[in-house]
Amino acid sequence: MKRNFLAKNGLADCTLKTIKSDASFRKFFRVQHKEKDKKFILVSSPPSKENNTEYIKTSKLFFKIGLSVPKVTDYDKKKGLFLIEDFGNNTYSKYLKDGFSEHKLYNLAVENLIYLQKNSYFFLKKKTKYTNKKFIDEIKLFLLWYWPAIFKEKPKEKIIYSFLKIWRDLLMIVMQSKQVIVHRDFHIDNLFFLKDRRGIQQCGIIDFQDAVVGPQAYDLVSLLEDARRNVNKRICNQMYTKFVNTLNKKDRQKFKKEYQILATNRHIKVIGIFTRLFIRDRKKEYLKHIPRLWNLLEKNLKSKHLLNLKLWFDEYLPKKYRIKPKF
Repeated sequence: MKRNFLAKNGLADCTLKTIKSDASFRKFFRVQHKEKDKKFILVSSPPSKENNTEYIKTSKLFFKIGLSVPKVTDYDKKKGLFLIEDFGNNTYSKYLKDGFSEHKLYNLAVENLIYLQKNSYFFLKKKTKYTNKKFIDEIKLFLLWYWPAIFKEKPKEKIIYSFLKIWRDLLMIVMQSKQVIVHRDFHIDNLFFLKDRRGIQQCGIIDFQDAVVGPQAYDLVSLLEDARRNVNKRICNQMYTKFVNTLNKKDRQKFKKEYQILATNRHIKVIGIFTRLFIRDRKKEYLKHIPRLWNLLEKNLKSKHLLNLKLWFDEYLPKKYRIKPKF
């Protein structure tokens, strides 16, 4: 199946090198062909599991407004095969490990984020909305996967009801904020530094198939409160300030509240997802990040408008249970 697809694109004699996959069901292969100047990635993305149609749609929209996304050379909708541009090994993660300027990389990412949100009018009628129901469904993952991993039983109805009641109240605040295009996974593992390009196009962006229209703080949270790495506090403060300075003074305080609510929401969701990745998919490497997520969550729970949520955690999930699950 893959070979026929590659042959159709003049790559019959290529070799495929497997690339480490992400948290999805997709598989990635680097296409190596000695007679081709262009470099490609072959993506096998099961249509029944992945949002392939939205990937193509969002790719075209991002490209149209001038962002650097992998160019799609060919796509087999039925088989879920993509042939896309290869950004190489130039990930933000690699550059940071090699000692490249953290400030420069994060500054570039925030500039992309600001630019993307300023051009949100391209997307408002074309993308689905990040609804209240979607937020609730995502935080339920915490109760569905993490809770039983810790307590070896499902949470009681009273616990579920009180948790969701708090979140419905908090989300009323968030859903009233400015709505923009939201990548939903805007963190360094999905960003590339393309040094030969200029301006905002030096930042390559991938994994945008789940983009929606939603609250403007969400992607900044994903970037600065990264589940997978500790971001320097000075960088966090500088980048937060850079973003907030694009807002008028009236909106800045409201944005801070929105940011803290969404940070808490995302960390709770991701704790559930990382637990599920091990239990369902046997992907153990994500469990090591759960202590970091608890630290980020506890930091945000100090905010006065999250007091009810803090009290819920203190009652039902005190400190000794905020751990990496043991299996």
